Amino acid sequence: MRASNGLTVVLALTMTVATSTDVSAHRTEDYLQAARIGLEPDSVLITLDLTPGTAVAESLIGALDHDGDGSLSIEEQRAYTEQVVRGLEVKVDERPLRPRVLSWSFPEPSAFRRGEGTIRLRLQATLPGMSAGSHQLLFRNAHLADHSAYLANALVPESARVAVTAQRRDRDQSELTIEYTVQPDWPGALAWVLSSLAMMSSR
Repeated sequence: MRASNGLTVVLALTMTVATSTDVSAHRTEDYLQAARIGLEPDSVLITLDLTPGTAVAESLIGALDHDGDGSLSIEEQRAYTEQVVRGLEVKVDERPLRPRVLSWSFPEPSAFRRGEGTIRLRLQATLPGMSAGSHQLLFRNAHLADHSAYLANALVPESARVAVTAQRRDRDQSELTIEYTVQPDWPGALAWVLSSLAMMSSR
């Protein structure tokens, strides 16, 4: 493991234990919304798992199944996905981002009734021109705020150029602030310098 990312590895391991414990123990009347956030030099990937407890499953099914036919059509899934995304706020260094939906998956309604059904959304947003140095990402989830329990955590970045240095959550974890650093793209910068020198010498 990279020594520079030792802190993020510890954070991720802590997250995994805490998340698995809380998911298995969440109350039947809760709508559990668990966000995992992956940071890269030029983008952020958000995975959102939505799991209703058995006591609220029927209400959620009614809200999803608009035509009442007992199944969730692609149109009904898309409409609910858009509703969830409207309840999210994502900012980097105070600049708002607009996550786009990469994919979604919905279980059968019967899985909700058994307390086993989880909706999974994968979203991505482009980070505009991130310079080397320290940055801050804010994630806020206001979807169904009166009926939900939340979890939010940063993942270990896949890029060696990115390191998570701190995570701060509000009391109910509907809001997460991630402090992180981005290292310079030395190979890219070197290639640009060499190319510039080559052009100058050819004149």
